[in-house]
Amino acid sequence: IKSKKIKEESKNVNAVCLARNFYPKNLSLEVSANEVVYEQNEPTVTSEGTYSTIKVVQVKPETEVTCVAKFNGSTYTKHILPEKEIEEPVTVNVCNKTDTSIKADVKTERVNMLSMAVLGLRVLLAKSIAFNTLMSIKLFLF
Repeated sequence: IKSKKIKEESKNVNAVCLARNFYPKNLSLEVSANEVVYEQNEPTVTSEGTYSTIKVVQVKPETEVTCVAKFNGSTYTKHILPEKEIEEPVTVNVCNKTDTSIKADVKTERVNMLSMAVLGLRVLLAKSIAFNTLMSIKLFLF
């Protein structure tokens, strides 16, 4: 994505490389521009259990920007053309994995820990009642 507004103080625009919905999290983003404005240290976890990351660079409006994403041994490349050649920002979806077999691996099973705690307390209560009953019988009979 490339911004349309030019920053007055530097006469530059921001270009953003965005990679979203990838798994596992080992993805590297490389941008052809030298001046990096923002780069995420770690990818962000999405609500689906996949990852997303961005890299923001500052470039001249007429500069072509190349985004390269290296993921699982594959390389994905997208060129963002100079501002005068495009009318709207270009959205780059580098590696959008929507295969259901991949998403099945990502989902984690959540266990209701409250019910597990209640079950543990019930077992403990039953054991203490049984022990107290046996001790009472032993006391009265012997």
